[in-house]
Amino acid sequence: MNQDNLQAFQWQEVELTVNNLARSLDFYRYTLGFSILEAKANTAVLGTPDNTVLLRLYADSKAIKPSENMAGLYHFAILVPERRNLAAFLQHIIEKRYPLVGASDHGFSEAIYLQDPDGIGIEVYADRDRSEWKGMDGELPVAADPLKVQNLLHSAEKWHGFPQGTTIGHLHFHVSSISKARQFYVEQLGFSPTIALGTQVLFVAAEGYHHHIGLNTWHGEGAALPEPGMIGLRSVTAHVSQNDFDRLLRQETIGMDGSITDPFGVIYRFQS
Repeated sequence: MNQDNLQAFQWQEVELTVNNLARSLDFYRYTLGFSILEAKANTAVLGTPDNTVLLRLYADSKAIKPSENMAGLYHFAILVPERRNLAAFLQHIIEKRYPLVGASDHGFSEAIYLQDPDGIGIEVYADRDRSEWKGMDGELPVAADPLKVQNLLHSAEKWHGFPQGTTIGHLHFHVSSISKARQFYVEQLGFSPTIALGTQVLFVAAEGYHHHIGLNTWHGEGAALPEPGMIGLRSVTAHVSQNDFDRLLRQETIGMDGSITDPFGVIYRFQS
């Protein structure tokens, strides 16, 4: 492993701007299944029953949606501990009659896609065992198959919300340039590329994961960047090893407070 590769990585908190806090809390609590850990007039903190913080919501009634051809957040992904948790969530969503955007079997994971009331993309997924991730060629699968819904639902139990052990598994972004993304995420930060499709798709990860970050140019190369204050991602916090933090600080990749903004306007805060 290159000494500049990230030794450890874990997403911690995602911060979102939403239009209406009451509407969003209704969705994130009752439709998705987050626990509300704190709620004030225009902000809320959500997570799991053991008080692990995963989301922070900030309400701004004047915030506007990014246009459909902009760079920015494609979705953030919630990783549940076990397949039976995903099955229970799917059964719950079906009973709620909440519309899905998609449902896929990626080989390394099974995933359900939906949007919140502001149109923010969300994935809820469960990983397969690592021994099942790669194909006969030793590579991660690129294409996705339709999710075998009935097979998954055989494992369904009653949904009680996201359980302890639920985490933010990955984030996926529309970007304006894969080459710029590779230079930043691989060359500067030290992620390892795991899936690459020319100028269209790049997945990167640490510690042998399938992807901590997905990047695509499906909105077109040179896509405009979202303006600050728009609906969607405000910032994201991640945990790295002390060695990684010190290296990034020494290289002046991150500021003294651990923050950095990528070429596409995404604000990261790294903690050790």
